[in-house]
Amino acid sequence: MKLSRKTALGAVVAVSTLLTTVACGGGADSGKTSAAGRVIVPDPGGDLGKAMKKAFFDPFEKATGIDVVLASGEFDAAVVLTGVKAGAPAFDLVNINGAVLQRFRDGKALEPIDYKVWKDGVRDKIAPVKAADDAVPAYFISVVPAWSTDKLGGQKLTSWADFWNVQKFPGKRTLAPGSWGAGSATFEIAALADGVAPDDLYPIDYDRVFKSLDRLKPNLVKFWETGAEPIQLLTGGQATVASAWNGRVAGAEDKGAPVAGTWNGAILQYDNWAVLKGAENAANAQKLLAFMMEPGPQAEFANAITYSPANSAAFDTLSADRAALLPTSPKNIASAVTQDYAWWTATAPGSDKSNEEVAIERWQAWVSK
Repeated sequence: MKLSRKTALGAVVAVSTLLTTVACGGGADSGKTSAAGRVIVPDPGGDLGKAMKKAFFDPFEKATGIDVVLASGEFDAAVVLTGVKAGAPAFDLVNINGAVLQRFRDGKALEPIDYKVWKDGVRDKIAPVKAADDAVPAYFISVVPAWSTDKLGGQKLTSWADFWNVQKFPGKRTLAPGSWGAGSATFEIAALADGVAPDDLYPIDYDRVFKSLDRLKPNLVKFWETGAEPIQLLTGGQATVASAWNGRVAGAEDKGAPVAGTWNGAILQYDNWAVLKGAENAANAQKLLAFMMEPGPQAEFANAITYSPANSAAFDTLSADRAALLPTSPKNIASAVTQDYAWWTATAPGSDKSNEEVAIERWQAWVSK
C-alpha cells in the first residue's frame, strides 16, 4: 500500500523543547508589536513549522493584524513549567505532546480554552480525540510498519505480526527505543505483534511485551534514534523492516526510494495546543487557537504536510487522493490504534511512578541484558 504521492515530508518534531530565542514570524520583528498586539508561539521548525506558518500564522496575521511571534530554540517542559510557576511564562500558546500534557495539568499550568471565541460547531468536529477544557488536539501522526521493497520485492506486510515473522519476511528489523516511553510506540507494537487485541491493549502487559521483544531481539539491527533513521536503514540495506512515522515513509516514497508501508495497525499519536497559565497575550492566544481550528486552515495544513487535521470537517474539502495519505482519514483510521496517553501518564499500580516511568525502567533492564 502506497502511503504517499506528491506530498511534503514533515519531520516529526520532538515535543519537549526549551524556547530560548525569539524570532518573529509572518514578517514581524520581535521588537515590534502591531496595534492589535501579538502572540508568542513555539516554532517547531522544519517542514512542520513551514506548514503551520503557511496554514495558520500568516493568514491569522493578515486577518487580524495580530503579530505571531515565533520562539525558536530547544524546548524543555520542566523549564517551561518553572517559568509558569514563577509567573513569567516564556510564551502564550504552546504545542504539547499527549504524553507530556498531564505534567502541565498537574502543575496547574494551563488556562481554560475560551470556546466562546470559537465559531459554532467547530469544537464538535475535533476528532478522533475530543477537545478538552484545557487543551485541543493539534494534529495526528502514525507509527506504521514499513519495509524495503528492494529486499522484499512484491511481498507486503499487513500487520505488526508480520513484522515479527522473519521466516516469511526475512531480514533485520529496527524499532524506536523504549527509552522514549510512549513516544516510541514500541510497547504497543510488541503487544499487538504478540496477538493482543487493540481493545485489550491497555493496561499494557509488560511481561508479554518483553517476551515478544525477546523473540525479535536476535533480528534487531538497532533501535533508531531519529525520525530519519529508519528510512536510512531501509534504503541503506541495514534493515529490511522498520517502524517509522508515516510522514517519513511518505517523503521517501515521494523521492522514489524503495520503501513502502501499511496503515494496518498504525499507532496514532498526537500533540495538543494549550494556553499557558498567566500568558501575557492570553486573549490573542485564544483567538489564534480558534482561527487554527477552523476547517479552512485545517485543510490548508493537511495539504502542506502529511499530518492529519484535528478538525474532521477539513476532510470535506480535501481531495480523495490527499485524504488517502493522512492517518485519520476514514479508511486509514479504521485499522489504527490511538495511544492512550491518560494511561501512560497515570500512576502505576503499587508505585509512585507513572506507567511510562515504569515502562522505561523495564526497558532499560531488558536492553542491558
